[in-house]
Parts: sequence; structure tokens; C-alpha cells
Amino acid sequence: MGRIVEKIINSSGGFFITGTGTDVGKTYVSAILLKYTEGLYFKPIQTGRGDIAAVKEMTKLGENHFSNKFYHFKEPVSPNIAAEMENRAIEIDKINLPHSRNHRFLIVEGAGGVYTPLSNKHFMLDLIQKLSLPVVIVAEDVLGTLNHTLLTYKTLVEKGCEIAFIVLNKYKPAGYNVRCLHEIVNKPILRLPYYSNFPNTNRIKGVINESI
Repeated sequence: MGRIVEKIINSSGGFFITGTGTDVGKTYVSAILLKYTEGLYFKPIQTGRGDIAAVKEMTKLGENHFSNKFYHFKEPVSPNIAAEMENRAIEIDKINLPHSRNHRFLIVEGAGGVYTPLSNKHFMLDLIQKLSLPVVIVAEDVLGTLNHTLLTYKTLVEKGCEIAFIVLNKYKPAGYNVRCLHEIVNKPILRLPYYSNFPNTNRIKGVINESI
């Protein structure tokens, strides 16, 4: 099944990057995919320090590869709380995909996981459904990730979302998570090992070509 993720990328116009939780590597994976596609990065809802700066630093891509945030809140807390603290409201009906310059591949990074609250009534899942991009699920290769990943996968499937593939971040070859996930969900899995430095384009291509 080598090169299957490459084929999915080449046949798609963009992805919504979500995760099994906070700090599993969504921004890192977004940077990897942005570097590979040389596309356009969009973070519609940001709390705390901006992820755009981190992605810029990792990819070394120019300003024309980044779209402005739609909502940016100062405090690094859940979006619904961050908005409340600033007496603002997140209106998902007003969030639209940015115009992709030169039809560039879109990398849209969510905040938290699928049930991260945006208000008392809406969740990140609602935004995923509205924007209607194929979803990439990012999980970290640790104990407990099977439960978290399968819950995220099941929720997205039940809501009719298209899942492009799963990324197992900080992949451990000796572990069993990748085999179990592949057997249960039958979706392509991108095994992304830990790198001390952001990988160059050739190394990224190698990892993507080795997906299962």
C-alpha cells in the first residue's frame, strides 16, 4: 500500500487537520503537509500564541503560503472560554475557506479535538462539517491512543465526514498501535517518526511514500 497517502494528496484539494486531543502534533503535521504540498495554511480559530508563527518557522515558506486567522484569542484555553473572556462569540457560519491563491492545496488546522467547544452549542466538529474538507486525524503513538483515535474516527464517520488518513505521530516501530488501527479502521496510516529537527523535503517525501 506504499504511496497511498501520496495518491490521496494528489487527488484532493485540501485537508482539515484535527487531532485526538491537544498537543498530539496537529501543528507539526500541518507543517509537514504544507511543506510537502507547498499549499496554503489556514488556522480559523487560534487561542494563545499563534501556530502560524510556528509553522512559518518550521517550513521556511513565504507569507503567500499563509492565510490570516479568522478568530484569535489571547488566552491559551478552550475557544469557547477564550471567546467568553473577551466578550466575543465564535460564529461558525461566518468562517469560510480562504481563497486559495493559484489553486494551492489548503491545509486547515483545527483547535483541540472534534468535541472542543466553540460555544455552548457548537463544537469543532460543526466547523469540520461546514468546511467539508477530507479530514486527517493526528494521534500520538502512546498508550491510550487506540481509544482516543477510534473515538475520534467513529464520531467523524457517524457525522458523515470523509476521512483521508490517520497520522501516527512520534511513531514507534516496536509498538502495536499502527497495526491495530490499520486492522480496525482500514484507513491509510502515515507513520511519522520523531525528528529532532524539522525534516527536509526529501525526508518528508520518503515518509509519505512509506504510508500503509
